[in-house]
Amino acid sequence: MTDHLQTDFVRDVLSAAGAEVRFGGSADIRDGVADSRQAKPGDLFAAFRGEHLDGNEFVADALERGATAVVCERADALSPPGRTVAIAPDTRAAMAALAQAWRRACGVTVVGITGTVGKTSAKELTAATLAGRFRTHRSKENFNSYEGLPLALMSLRRDHEVSVLEMAMDRRGEIAQLCGIAEPRIGAVLNIGVTHAEKVGTIDDIAREKLSLVRSLPPDGIALLNADDPRVAAARESLACRVITFGTGSEADLRAVAVRDLGLEGVGFEVRFGGQCAAARSPLPGVHTLAAALTALGVCLALGLSLSEGAALLGRARPPGRMVPRRGRGGWLILDDRYNASPASMEGALRFLAAREGRRIAFLGGMAELGVYSESEHRRIGRVAAECCDLLVASGELARPLADEAELAGAQVVWFASKEEAAAWLAPKLRSGDVVLVKASRGQAFETVIPRLEEGA
Repeated sequence: MTDHLQTDFVRDVLSAAGAEVRFGGSADIRDGVADSRQAKPGDLFAAFRGEHLDGNEFVADALERGATAVVCERADALSPPGRTVAIAPDTRAAMAALAQAWRRACGVTVVGITGTVGKTSAKELTAATLAGRFRTHRSKENFNSYEGLPLALMSLRRDHEVSVLEMAMDRRGEIAQLCGIAEPRIGAVLNIGVTHAEKVGTIDDIAREKLSLVRSLPPDGIALLNADDPRVAAARESLACRVITFGTGSEADLRAVAVRDLGLEGVGFEVRFGGQCAAARSPLPGVHTLAAALTALGVCLALGLSLSEGAALLGRARPPGRMVPRRGRGGWLILDDRYNASPASMEGALRFLAAREGRRIAFLGGMAELGVYSESEHRRIGRVAAECCDLLVASGELARPLADEAELAGAQVVWFASKEEAAAWLAPKLRSGDVVLVKASRGQAFETVIPRLEEGA
């Protein structure tokens, strides 16, 4: 029997759930996609209805590109030979049912990771650490939502031992739904911040949603809580499962001390747990990423490894990077951290920049989904930027309060309406020895300006 999800399984689960299944024969499914342009043989295409696009309009395109299976709400054309098409009343509900059934069939231990900032880094580092000892599956990219997490589970195999899944939210109740699908036995909460306030409400509302991950754990589960975040740490008393707290303070069960910034080589520290002590190094740059390293070590402990075993695995881990160093043509260094931005991650990246040698330049966009906190948080980050960089280049209306506040604090600041204008202004001015931090919320697509900055004049 193959270890991959098969179309037979899709047929059986979704037929039982009320879908009409046009079975095209037995075939392996190796991944899930929601963009028909990415579909290829071995993929299951899920036709979600979105705010602007209806995936059901692209079923034929996905099949033409080779998708092995499709889950949709309507399929007007005949299915090509050898393809399986499941027509369900609701694609989201069908995918949730399929993902839950497949996870159960695989019998894998699920690790769920959430938090306002750093969850993707923690997920990647945890998965990379565990991969040195276990057959490890992880959610890819930003497959962390009610639509994305089921897609991530399509690549799960029966021979996997651990699955590390990122859990995010865009509305109330979403993390609880993700836990219902994935059924984690280990859950980690990194921090609580104001990102998502625009859609969820107050910071207390956000805390309630994030902590629903650890409240969903079974009695034999293990919760990992950041002791350095009071809102996270406070959940300890209300949980029925075992709890391991982590952090830098004396109250943490898993504690990092003697922390050293190793620049682009990562972070060195000594870690203590009970009577155990070990030297450790995280490959992630910046002291602000320490919570991700402690999460990875905490998961190792939860899976029965010793502290020294976990530290050794962490030191060998090579996760795909966030703050990716890129060399410009003229000898300058670009710190490519443009994947996403929240107040905490923005401040951490700026503090990291401040510790670098050379002319320190911050090329920043805005931070999305802050709701009523948006202006105050952008202004606060503006003051941090004034402390940390020699030149601030900001772009977009969202970042305007940030630029204004940095200028009031005495920084050298230029602001542009678009990132393209900003990059065109900055690129010719870069010189050998400069260090340029590039950071913005994901939706601003700052990846498009990286080549211009690498090229320079």
